[in-house]
Amino acid sequence: MKNIKLYGFLEIFIINFTLFLLDITLKYFGYVFVEPNPYFIFTLFVAVRYGINYSLISGAISTFLMFFSVYLNVNKDFFNVIINWDVLKIPLFIFSFGLIIGFFRDMYKQQIDLKDEQIELLKEKIKSLEEDIRKYQNVTDDLEHKLVLEKQGVSLLVDRLKDIEYDNEEDIFNEAIDLVSDFINAKSVSIYTLSKNNFLRLKVRKGPQFLPNSFPLEKSVVISLAREIGSANANVLYLTEADYDFEFEPAMAVAIKYREKILGFILVEIIDPEKINKNTEIYLKILADWLSTLLLSSSELNEKSNLPYWSIENYNTILEKIEERRVRFNIPYSIIIAKVKNENISYEKLRSYIRDTDYLFYDEKNKEIRIILASSAQDGLNRVLENMKKHENIKILEAYTKSE
Repeated sequence: MKNIKLYGFLEIFIINFTLFLLDITLKYFGYVFVEPNPYFIFTLFVAVRYGINYSLISGAISTFLMFFSVYLNVNKDFFNVIINWDVLKIPLFIFSFGLIIGFFRDMYKQQIDLKDEQIELLKEKIKSLEEDIRKYQNVTDDLEHKLVLEKQGVSLLVDRLKDIEYDNEEDIFNEAIDLVSDFINAKSVSIYTLSKNNFLRLKVRKGPQFLPNSFPLEKSVVISLAREIGSANANVLYLTEADYDFEFEPAMAVAIKYREKILGFILVEIIDPEKINKNTEIYLKILADWLSTLLLSSSELNEKSNLPYWSIENYNTILEKIEERRVRFNIPYSIIIAKVKNENISYEKLRSYIRDTDYLFYDEKNKEIRIILASSAQDGLNRVLENMKKHENIKILEAYTKSE
């Protein structure tokens, strides 16, 4: 709008002064005897193009330039000359027709602006209605999805349970994240385990990442509340006066626990706001109970005789499940293979270099250590390697990361 105003003023000044220069050069005597008068024609054009205000400005400039041209030609007889109908009718016609045409032009422009405003209001209303329709559609789809699952839920669970290897924790996590995603139809869900030092570590995720792969539990208000009462959602953030960091807050969180022991959490990272409701929490609690039972069963079947490492016989099976997770969910992992030079090595200390979610294997026959760093990219691998290189009794044979 400012550019249009500036352009209008420049146009009026430039064209009027161009007409003036032409007038004094060719001695047209202010165009008094020229029909039709160029100043009059141009002011009509300005009135049609820009309205009353601009036509008055153009009329005032053209009248001044016309009188100035007359003055240059007659000098002392100036007042006698201009008090003449042939001269005075020109500014009279300029202002009169400029006002009339400018008035109708402004009325027309106001009607256009009014219609434009109405169109914009209607567009906003349409957007609002479309958003409401989207929300209702999401709610309808969610209800339809839940009704189908309620009818087929038992058979779906039974089918999934048939395929799960109870003695393989990784298989449980891989199948569980698919089942959770199918039940609640979220954009991104994840399962985190809780370490002894109250640190959350990612086990598996389906969908785009929102939360960090590991962070202290106390960083999240939602997860801390879920730890206390079993479940919570992001709505509690509007009720709390405590400071929180949105980066660590999931949309929903449900604790995976057995009796009073917290094993981890099912976290809904990204979901449509309409789906954050009691029904979804109930489904997540049911799935969390199911998952805790399977994990405890797996733990009982995988008693390690109190050793800080796994037997090498389990290596290929667990690696297969970790690789399956990488392919399905784009979660990287790292492998370290090292030679043990003698038996004077503290496996408890080695274990302290890796997380609770990682795996340490010992091949007694070949005197080799194999480590699987679950959910670990190159940076995580480098940190573990730096610590392992401090051991004189360990020689790194191979170390690599598998990502996308």
